[in-house]
Amino acid sequence: MEQGRLYTAELSDNSSIYSWLDKQLENEQQQLLLFSRQPHKRLLEHIDVTKVESYWLSERITAGALEPSLEKIAHLISSKLQDSNGLIVVEGLEWLVSLHGDDAVLAFIRQIRDEVYQTSWKIVFPINCLVFDSVWLARVRREAPNVDIFTSTKDEIIKIHDDDAVIEQENDETIKIHNFQETPGEDIELDTRDDGTPKLVMLTRLPFNGFSRSILTRRILQWRRMGLDVSEVEPALSILDEETAYQLYSTVEEKVRMAVELENHLEAISENISATDLTTARFRIRQLTGLDEIEKWLLEL
Repeated sequence: MEQGRLYTAELSDNSSIYSWLDKQLENEQQQLLLFSRQPHKRLLEHIDVTKVESYWLSERITAGALEPSLEKIAHLISSKLQDSNGLIVVEGLEWLVSLHGDDAVLAFIRQIRDEVYQTSWKIVFPINCLVFDSVWLARVRREAPNVDIFTSTKDEIIKIHDDDAVIEQENDETIKIHNFQETPGEDIELDTRDDGTPKLVMLTRLPFNGFSRSILTRRILQWRRMGLDVSEVEPALSILDEETAYQLYSTVEEKVRMAVELENHLEAISENISATDLTTARFRIRQLTGLDEIEKWLLEL
């Protein structure tokens, strides 16, 4: 994709965009602005939301939400185009058309096309082509040509072998952990509670053999998707000595494993804990602070 251009990109499925966005976050020189149809709590299941300026397109009045107004979206985009360089992704074009009509959305696209021209930004509209009238879609693609970007992450599989398990990441999207000693053949995937917050999952230990910056980056992202504050381990990404980096990683890994065990215990007895204490304990567990104190408190309940 060229800078200063507007594009459409056909979605094969709704999750493919997050696999692609995950890859874009590896470019630290590029800012990323996302207008999403997903609330932040859902986004963190897929991408590191701390590295993205994101807005939830929603008619709800809540933190992080943006009214699905073409004028407001255009204003935010225009203000961003004056700053540095980067990528802007606008989800939900189908919904915007249903709200505002074909002509209004086409005019909006033309306005954005003119404004992004000769800037250092790229703008992408992920779309489901089957939703739109073919004539209108052809008019849109004259302003924003189609680019095939969401298939680039297909068939990519990363495997880490250990004495106890194999960790596979498919399409940069779904982490599957096969632990042959404890749960043969069972896949453990990130899940959420009823309120939309992610559950903590016990991940298999990463061995020193095969440890790398790329693997560490993916594990940090996986932890962040669970809502854990693992900033303590991030300096390991810039440590050249792998043994030193792995020692720092191992320290944080033990804290995370303890946090998972504590939250599992907490959830098991949650009915006997006040809402305030439950919220406070969950927050401290996710921050990886005072874990010994929380363990002692839980044992005394």
